[in-house]
Amino acid sequence: MSRDHDEASGGSDDAAGVPSDGDGGPDGQWRFSLDDIEARETAVEAAAEAERRRTEPIEPGTPSPENVLFVLLGVALALFIISRLFVG
Repeated sequence: MSRDHDEASGGSDDAAGVPSDGDGGPDGQWRFSLDDIEARETAVEAAAEAERRRTEPIEPGTPSPENVLFVLLGVALALFIISRLFVG
């Protein structure tokens, strides 16, 4: 077999004459490490968790008095500023 044929077919022969399928290099290392596979699995699990959270219904809660006070204070401040702009 010629070297051009090996490169065109995508495989190469190792020292024993066995064609490699591209998974391992000449030193026997894998193309993907276990960290790569674990990272991919973590990403898939995170996407599944995000999808599950999106499908949960949002339940209304009761507003606390402190939150109501701050909203009313914000509305009053905004109305005061707007009135000062138009009144002069």
